[in-house]
Amino acid sequence: MTTAYEVLPHDGQQHEPSATALHWPRTRAHSPTPTVTCTVGWDLDLLGPAPAAAADLVRIAASAYLADRSARRPTTFARTIDLTVHTVDPDPWNASSGRLTEDLLSWLTGDAWHLHAVPAAPGGRRPAPVPDADDVMLLSGGLDSLCGAADHLGDTAERIHLSHYDGSTVIRHAQQQTTAWLNGRGRQPLRHLSVKLCQTHSAAESSSRSRSLLFAALASAVAAGASSPQVTVPENGFTSINPPLTAARGGALSTRSTHPGTFARINELLANLDIPVTVANPYAYLTKGQLLARALDRAGQSLLLAGAKTLSCSKLDGNWYSGGDPTLNCGLCLACLVRRGSFTAGPHRDATTYLVDHLTGAAHQLLLDRRRKDVHDVRQAIARGIDDTDILAVGELPPDTDLDAVVDMCQRGLQELNHVPLP
Repeated sequence: MTTAYEVLPHDGQQHEPSATALHWPRTRAHSPTPTVTCTVGWDLDLLGPAPAAAADLVRIAASAYLADRSARRPTTFARTIDLTVHTVDPDPWNASSGRLTEDLLSWLTGDAWHLHAVPAAPGGRRPAPVPDADDVMLLSGGLDSLCGAADHLGDTAERIHLSHYDGSTVIRHAQQQTTAWLNGRGRQPLRHLSVKLCQTHSAAESSSRSRSLLFAALASAVAAGASSPQVTVPENGFTSINPPLTAARGGALSTRSTHPGTFARINELLANLDIPVTVANPYAYLTKGQLLARALDRAGQSLLLAGAKTLSCSKLDGNWYSGGDPTLNCGLCLACLVRRGSFTAGPHRDATTYLVDHLTGAAHQLLLDRRRKDVHDVRQAIARGIDDTDILAVGELPPDTDLDAVVDMCQRGLQELNHVPLP
């Protein structure tokens, strides 16, 4: 079954009456509409003077994210999403750029996407110029993004840190805690841009696999508007590769948010649009423990307390347990176990309070029951190891990837996991 959505500025005219309309506020002042809430309007009044192609890429990526979160996933996993988007210049999106975007979204979400661009009604003001930057770095509120920022505190680059958040106050709080720690510690004043964009209704799809394209599009538009040639995505290589812990977890079932193949596809799309920006992860061959150790060498032990306030958890369901706390990393999902493993790579105390240590009695047992499969799969992966076949099962790697180095890095990541006490 095909689900159809049309994303348009709130004062626009719908082209596909049979599609579910998602009305994006024209400007921040118009937010929210009945369907979309945001801190950046359709006119992208918060992002700076991005080129038209980069601005339309944000509109396409944001529309895909809104549709992705609004379309319920069937038990067969794959969906077909027909997406109509209002853009300043529809032509590239109805030609090769659109086909590249459909392929990228299919790679990320495991769904079939059909993209149609239509001309948007004129309106709004062009954003004011912003000071130039050398780099735009993503700041998600996670431990890796904090470590990436800390790793660069000593350089003199003009850098913009970019965050995206949805309706979750927990993620927003983690991002605020991270920026509070970074503020005043670098050789340059902290430049931080925080963007909220999400549907106003409850999400029908619990995952957010298309979010990485939205994040990259926002960062690329900011970079292009600030004459920056690059976007930096700080992520440890083990999580980026996301090797399947069991044979059943390959392909689209494995999250590919920061996979090298994702960046290759995004960069191909940027080049096709003549946007002079490259998206890269400089930590692609480091485990999470190695990235943490590198950041600690740069920033000192105070980073540990700041890191304890970051969020790595992929489930964040603390409110489901009696006496639970929705702000806590659960400690037992795969992302949390990789996080805990990073502190075993050196003499670094993990100051994080985990939900598994916070709960007692029946609530504690319920969490153990709900995470039983995660723990079992980690044990199985540790027992059998990881080889190049497992890594390639996730998806194609770019031609310049050093596969031997990736295998070695994943094996080191398993060693870190092996030191985490499992229930």
